[in-house]
Amino acid sequence: MPIRVAIAGVGNCASSLIEGISHYREHPDDDTGLLFPILGGYSVRDIEFVAAFDISSHKVARALGEAIRQPPNNFVRIPGVNVDERVVVQRGPTLDGNPPHLALFVPGAPESPINVVQVLRESGAEVFVNLLPTGSFEATAFYADAALNARCAFINCIPAVLAQKPEIDDRFRREKLPILGDDIKSQLGTTILHRTLLRMLQLRGAVLERTSQVDIGGNTDLANCVHRGESKVVSTRKSMEGLLEGAAFHAGHHYDLTRAPLRNALLEVDATVFGGSHVRISASLESDDKPNGAGSIVDLIRIAKAARDEGKGGIIPEACALYMKSPPVPMDEEEALEMIGRNWVVKTTR
Repeated sequence: MPIRVAIAGVGNCASSLIEGISHYREHPDDDTGLLFPILGGYSVRDIEFVAAFDISSHKVARALGEAIRQPPNNFVRIPGVNVDERVVVQRGPTLDGNPPHLALFVPGAPESPINVVQVLRESGAEVFVNLLPTGSFEATAFYADAALNARCAFINCIPAVLAQKPEIDDRFRREKLPILGDDIKSQLGTTILHRTLLRMLQLRGAVLERTSQVDIGGNTDLANCVHRGESKVVSTRKSMEGLLEGAAFHAGHHYDLTRAPLRNALLEVDATVFGGSHVRISASLESDDKPNGAGSIVDLIRIAKAARDEGKGGIIPEACALYMKSPPVPMDEEEALEMIGRNWVVKTTR
């Protein structure tokens, strides 16, 4: 049974997600890189895209497989993958999704916005994934409302505060529709590496003095965060709750076109150990963070679908805690992982 998915924002994140799912579908014996080959009774290969919305003149009215290859997208491609061409990208509302600094990269399509709720209903979409640019607060609220009206589960992958709002959770809970958020963690990204280092300090009795993380990259996400990355910084800080213990913390973003799709994370941690001795940890991580994020999104899509099948509305605390930087209910990641194994891995919904 397929999972019928709609996406808002056909940027690098969506493109890596689409190509990655196509890769696994074309290689049925390859589960490399999947934390859970089966989750909620579903395989990654069950995910099927049925609707897509964007505002770019390069993408609107193009087949999805063609749209993901348009500028300014510059994700690392998967060679030899064939993407289903039946879905055509449709013009969504701009709202606050394309501020002047992004409009330099993304010219708006001349078409009028379509009726998003009607498209979702006609496509039979069951799960709606929000992959708009950071800072798209009004647009995120609009698409979440459309998901409710079209009876879709909603996954908020950007650092707009949504699932954390009790009134939003209540609305989705009343309609028996899941909402998962906020701000996706990469499968193996800066946040999880930073948290692991800080957790190690706690386990070894060290005292954290100060720490920082700076992301440098050449995609439009970093170009956007330079101008309106405040919500991303807030989300990153929240992801470190319980680990900073009052120490000074800095998070920053830098756009460097020469790095193309790659993102470099630079981490520094200063701590005190036995006898007041000083320790400094410096670490770096290089990756294309778009497929890194897609590795988490495919799990959330399957949990959202399984929860919707069962009529479970509102937040799924363990899923939000494991896969999101700003979950509504903070939880130890190992505890969240154990709960997902207990509550969702063993389910057979089909």
